[in-house]
Amino acid sequence: MNGIMFTEPLFNAVIKGRKTQTRRIIKAEFTAIHNENTSVMQLKTKDGKYINPRYKFGSTAYLQEPFVRKFAHHRDDSSMIGYKYDGYEIDEKYSLDLKWRNKLFMPAKYARYFIEITGVKVERLQNISDEDCLREGISQEWWVGEPWSAAFYVVRDMSCEFSKTPQDAYAALIDKINGKGTWDRNPYVWVYDFKLTK
Repeated sequence: MNGIMFTEPLFNAVIKGRKTQTRRIIKAEFTAIHNENTSVMQLKTKDGKYINPRYKFGSTAYLQEPFVRKFAHHRDDSSMIGYKYDGYEIDEKYSLDLKWRNKLFMPAKYARYFIEITGVKVERLQNISDEDCLREGISQEWWVGEPWSAAFYVVRDMSCEFSKTPQDAYAALIDKINGKGTWDRNPYVWVYDFKLTK
């Protein structure tokens, strides 16, 4: 089973049901082949090999998060695991054994949350719709005052500025996650729809 990582605010959006879609940049060089009958896009490398998505339709992935073993001698007991995104605190300065483990190395046996992939497609990053921006975790917030009110779009708990459109908010988010200029480069991305499972 593959793991999948999100920043802490987006992790929280997933487990609260506010985020049900994610985009992952396709880094390999490829040629896009459009199937006229199904409108599905396939990707082929220069040597003719197909590029497949990491997460397949119908598969389950576990959410990776920073963790710590509360006691060194309870290595395989998941009840003895502390999770940083839960607010569990350790003082690494004064503890030799208690160190946060990078979420990249979190094994599936310690996972608390799982998602099922319900859709996979390929598109250019800037082709994201307003509706998909909201599925990506962008929230609509309202400012009400005299003599007018306005909608702004943000990612909760993330230091993104208020944006006038969902796309502007998503552009700021993707640049924070993948580096400045990502939105402007407009790369191809895998688009994964998912639902939280037990």
